[in-house]
Amino acid sequence: MRILFVFNHPAPYKVNLLNELSIYHKIDVIFERKKNSNRPKDFYYKEEYHFNQKFIKGLPFGDENIFSLELKTFIKNNHKNYDLIIMNGYSTLAEIIAIKYMIKNKIPYALYINGGVIKKDSKPKLKFKRKLISNAFCYFSPSKKADEYLIHYGASPKDIHHYVYSTIYKEEIYYGNNKKHISSINEMNFVTFGQFISRKNNMQLLEISKQFGLKLTLIGSGVEEQKYRDYINDNNISHLVSIKPFLKHSDLLKELRNYDCFITLSKEDIYGHMINEALSQGLPTICSNKIVSAYKLINKESGIMVNIDSNLDIESALNYIFNNYENFKCQSISEQNTIEAMIESHLTILKEMEK
Repeated sequence: MRILFVFNHPAPYKVNLLNELSIYHKIDVIFERKKNSNRPKDFYYKEEYHFNQKFIKGLPFGDENIFSLELKTFIKNNHKNYDLIIMNGYSTLAEIIAIKYMIKNKIPYALYINGGVIKKDSKPKLKFKRKLISNAFCYFSPSKKADEYLIHYGASPKDIHHYVYSTIYKEEIYYGNNKKHISSINEMNFVTFGQFISRKNNMQLLEISKQFGLKLTLIGSGVEEQKYRDYINDNNISHLVSIKPFLKHSDLLKELRNYDCFITLSKEDIYGHMINEALSQGLPTICSNKIVSAYKLINKESGIMVNIDSNLDIESALNYIFNNYENFKCQSISEQNTIEAMIESHLTILKEMEK
């Protein structure tokens, strides 16, 4: 098949996927932007493209948005050359213009989502989103939880194809024994990582560290870092909490082996790769029920989900992790969610479409 993929920016794990798919199919990729503005510079490592790629010209704004007519023009002039057009998104102005053109001119497109969170949209916005989503002829979804998002906006369940979504290779899963005898929750070393932004809700983590005397390390970067440091100093918890800078993927995985538990109380994640990354290094996980990937990755062998609005729920989760610490088998979850599995799942979907 000759396939056109449209992606917002060249995230390394997406590039890995597209490189592998290009072995089996003719892959052309249009990237809307060279980088997402809220990603650290080191997030984008040097990567060879084994597929044809093009970066469109336009006016970028916000974290990932862009105004451009070039995507629509390319599809208008070249759509007949492709067996399949896959849109990984429908929210940037460039994507909206292109999708509206395809709907008007009855050009089939598949919609590829990384996840999704259902929100209380106004009636006009709901109608508009349903138009963009429901007119796709099929969908790529990473989980049943993400399916709920698609169905809410008009997708038919029979048109949804499931793929594995991952940022780790099988060889990166760590099987070493980094567990130690722990006699109390206060001996455990907790870690969280990611962007230092409001949505990640790290301020609540700092409050929990203070309340329960938990040892906590935050790894990452972002606009809220000084806010964290001020809270740590003002509340005299520097002996409990430390902040480390953003780490590249391979360095982060190695660093995680120094901790006992991953914890994230994010207010919203349309997927959430950090859970699988933590599990791959043997860390049981406490996570918010607002993270889409949690519904696929968290079970009795890997950790526990919590309601971030309930301190009792969070305290119960801390006790659960402590009492079951030696029984978790986190890597068994990651083994099913590798980049190799991601590639295979995509090839299976594409093979079905060729029939």
